[in-house]
Amino acid sequence: MERQQDQSRNVFRHPAHFRCWLSLLGYWLALSCAPLFAQEFTTDALPPPLTDSLSTETSFISPFPTCDEETFPCVPGLVDSRDYPTGKLSGFIQVDSATFDQSPASMAAFGEINNRTAVRRARLALTGDLATDVGYKMDVEFATDNPRARDIYLEFRDRPYADRLVVGTTKVPFQMEALTSSKNFTFAERAPFFTFSPFRQVGIWADGTLEEERGTWSVTGFIVGKGGFDLNHHADGQGIAARTTYLHWYADDGRDLLHTGLNYSVLQPFDRQVRYDSKLSFFTNQEPGINSSGPPQLVDTGYVPAENVNLFNFELAGSRGRFNYQAELTYALVNQIGGPPLVFYGGYAQAGWFFTGESKPYNRKTGVFDSVEPLHSFFDGGWGAWELAARGTFLNLNDKNITGGRMNSAEIALNWYLSNQLSLKFDYVHGLINNATTDDLPIDIFGARLQYIY
Repeated sequence: MERQQDQSRNVFRHPAHFRCWLSLLGYWLALSCAPLFAQEFTTDALPPPLTDSLSTETSFISPFPTCDEETFPCVPGLVDSRDYPTGKLSGFIQVDSATFDQSPASMAAFGEINNRTAVRRARLALTGDLATDVGYKMDVEFATDNPRARDIYLEFRDRPYADRLVVGTTKVPFQMEALTSSKNFTFAERAPFFTFSPFRQVGIWADGTLEEERGTWSVTGFIVGKGGFDLNHHADGQGIAARTTYLHWYADDGRDLLHTGLNYSVLQPFDRQVRYDSKLSFFTNQEPGINSSGPPQLVDTGYVPAENVNLFNFELAGSRGRFNYQAELTYALVNQIGGPPLVFYGGYAQAGWFFTGESKPYNRKTGVFDSVEPLHSFFDGGWGAWELAARGTFLNLNDKNITGGRMNSAEIALNWYLSNQLSLKFDYVHGLINNATTDDLPIDIFGARLQYIY
């Protein structure tokens, strides 16, 4: 353990050097796309006329004139400068309603958790291309008190030795469930072990696929701030992460597959403090916290002074026709300042079955499950897709001098996908919470979600 701690300290002994290397890599990426900005515009160049018919998709019409070597030099990498930039708007909205059943002891420990109906997520994203191999994404959340940026990045495709290079803020490649879009969840929320994920950070990513898309790999270097672009250079930490997945078999267009994955991350936390906390996996409020109108955090380590944290995650997932399953286990090794090393852990296991014959789609480029597509849409005379799923979760935040608590849950979900865009989800969660002030107190949640993808 001491040897591992010494190695971890060496990674971050010179944080200024770490930022320097990130900056140099960013400059190299900027230079690699410099030809995009080498165009010379002529004063008499006019944009192409609008067509009489408009596309049904929301998109941009490029202001750039036709490529002409005499009046408008061609730009290497562009098929036709009129085609760029492009843009497409998309998003989704989730409306949740939940009822909480508490015992008198639970009310005394956590207060009465009010039943509530609210907008859980409301996302709007703009994605497109600046060139044939340069893309971008801007994703904003509107369900918060003030709109907040989620994914804001540039991606450079088909790079040497990598399928993509990404610069900006997006998800750190750690935990299969964390990388799965929230609009594609089987259950309403990620399992409580999600508290260990570095999730969205500012940094540089590289990823790709193995031969014949039999697996994926991802590596990243990132800055650990307060979240998103909220950086404080004096208190920021830094980290690296890597994820690799492999398909042991893949047949029948993904109806029969076995996926395994390994993830690792080492990071220096923001302000040399780490905190892990969680609530049960159905809640209607966007902002966590004991004073919020939704469920409170039920287990909590509080702020733990830490030099660095080593994170390990193991993935197992697969499909067999209508049947699908997924499980993960995460260990967090905390190098505590002024105290002994700490080990926290958590995970989940789940399985689902489609009554109507569908199979859960799998994305071979990202190594996660994708959106469910009904065989017969409800709006085309069918019954849509019906799925029944069960999940067990566990989270242990107790070790040595830290008593953050333990939380286990058993969950059942019944999902009705009326079409590719509209779905209804019904969840039941039975949780047992054991922390510094309680002893296996139960909380039951009955929840429903209406989701529309646009």
